Amino acid sequence: MRLILMAVLCASVLTGCKKDDSKAGALNVTIGYSGFTRGCVTVTATDADNAGNTNSLAVAIPGKTPGTVSVAVYRKKDWGRVLSVTTQLHEVDCSGPVVGDPQEMKAQVPEEGTQDVSFTVRAIDGDGDGYFSSADAEGVVSGTDCDDRESAVNPKATEVCNGRDDNCTLGESDAVDKKVWFVDADGDTYGSSQVEACTRPAGAADRGGDCNDGDGQVRPDRAEFRCDDKDDNCNGMNDEDFDVGDDCKDELKCSGKVACASTPSQTSCARLPTENPVAWYVDGDGDGSKGQDVGLGCEAPVVGAVTQSEDCDESSAYVRPGLPELCDRLDNNCSNAVDEGCGTLAWTTQAGVGGTVDVTAIALYDEGRKAWLVGEDKLVHFDSTTGETTSFTRPSCKGNWKAVWASASGRVFAVGDAGRMTTRGPDTSDQECFTPTAPGSNNQTTLYGITGIEQIKDPTVYVVSSQGKTFKWVEPYNQLSRDLTEFGTVPDNLRAVASGGSEDTLLAVGGDGTAKAVAYRYDTASSSWQPDLQGGAFDGQLRGVHVTDGRFAYAAGENGLVLKRSGGVWSSLPTVFESNGTTKAGIRDILAFSEKGIYVATSEGRIVFYDGAAWTTVYPGGTPLSSLDGPSPTRIMAAGEGGTVVSFTAPAPPVP
Repeated sequence: MRLILMAVLCASVLTGCKKDDSKAGALNVTIGYSGFTRGCVTVTATDADNAGNTNSLAVAIPGKTPGTVSVAVYRKKDWGRVLSVTTQLHEVDCSGPVVGDPQEMKAQVPEEGTQDVSFTVRAIDGDGDGYFSSADAEGVVSGTDCDDRESAVNPKATEVCNGRDDNCTLGESDAVDKKVWFVDADGDTYGSSQVEACTRPAGAADRGGDCNDGDGQVRPDRAEFRCDDKDDNCNGMNDEDFDVGDDCKDELKCSGKVACASTPSQTSCARLPTENPVAWYVDGDGDGSKGQDVGLGCEAPVVGAVTQSEDCDESSAYVRPGLPELCDRLDNNCSNAVDEGCGTLAWTTQAGVGGTVDVTAIALYDEGRKAWLVGEDKLVHFDSTTGETTSFTRPSCKGNWKAVWASASGRVFAVGDAGRMTTRGPDTSDQECFTPTAPGSNNQTTLYGITGIEQIKDPTVYVVSSQGKTFKWVEPYNQLSRDLTEFGTVPDNLRAVASGGSEDTLLAVGGDGTAKAVAYRYDTASSSWQPDLQGGAFDGQLRGVHVTDGRFAYAAGENGLVLKRSGGVWSSLPTVFESNGTTKAGIRDILAFSEKGIYVATSEGRIVFYDGAAWTTVYPGGTPLSSLDGPSPTRIMAAGEGGTVVSFTAPAPPVP
């Protein structure tokens, strides 16, 4: 192939230029090539004396290998005769990439004829795609084809995801069909920021939409699981499964809005600022006036509750506004004064009632006008209105009786040593008593306490013993295998039992092996006695107990110990001392009508009254007392040594 570079006249390939003096001589530039069939060589001629005089010609490879191409170079008349000739190889065609280093030779243009200037170049295009192999080899121009075995791989190819570098640039990172992946920083298979790659990058997921890629529990396609004012399932909503913001009522029935909170349900009712709970009151003592605080609320916590207290003493049915003031040591009318206008409240003493045998227990009925007294081989009916006594001396009525209880009808029940129990009515025409023995008892079984609960016909009686056994006796009383049964056993010495009129208010008290106070509550759900006062808390065996209702109970015993039970919790009241002021009293029984109206009878023979603040002796006595009873604060009796009976009957109140 013969081409002419007109460095002097035309600066191009001249197949038809006219000849003049400048063409007297020329350089015959020949380029020999091998290893490729496609490409281009740029030939440049430059005046060696003046680099500004230069001209170039691009010569295409003719499509066969090996081969040569030739260029005739003439000088312009104002150029020097020495020219610098350089050749530069291109891949594919004359617009393709420059490869290899340029080759340069200097030659003098002859006056006439031609001067040969020869170049050779070698490059490898094994796959014939016009791009030379990029492999380094001696004497071979290195090109840009990264895989000269595959014609589809070259710098001009379109990069696709096929496991190879199609365009010999950046691997597959510039592929046009890359997949979309998502950076999964928390490993929950959902990603956040988007990345494109042919294969899954490390730590990436094929699903996006993770709104918190730092928490593996937060992701789309799950339930909202935390109430935290955040979007846990990436659906654009916060806490939608927790009803946040809905109307609600809190534990005090105050209006509010559902809000997130550290609770098992993760929510609570946040009270509105306009809601203000107030105290509510009910009638706990049954006197018709409401004064028992049942808690705060924006609505009544129980039906019938009121927001203004109507009662000054909710522990007593004998105290409320509107009641007449009685002479009974209580503030009956809530005037903040006791027994206004009353004189001295006197006690009367009778000795030898029913004989001089000691009275161990007394039980009143008929509004306190009549009583039953018991002792060793002593069972006496006493009518205080007439002073008449009736002793029942038949063998069936004898026993070492320790405790007694009388029903509203006047039927008496007494218990004592060796598990013996007796009962009879008040009718004196029949002198006999019905006297069975408690089941499972022996000579060491002492029955110390008894109480009864009125029923439609005849009462049910409950008995406690020194061995911790308890018994239940139901009417008609004489079918013993059915009517008299064991009622449970506890591991302590029980000395007294009482109720507020129902089985679920039964309390039994006594002492443990170290003379510490104990108390048991009967649990109707499990039909068993449950510890209500653990042994060891208080010194002194309890000898008496009085339950005013299901809310309040009082117990007393040795070492001047007096306890109050309120809200299911026992606490101690001030210690009772003997008349010398230093010796702790031996209390034998207790009777209560209010937190501010408690009586105890002592072994010293005194009756002491507690007004809610301090103990005061109301009966100085002198003869030891063992029992105390009374249906109301206006009618009280105590009994003790030598058949002594001490009575208090409230005088008529002054006329207003």
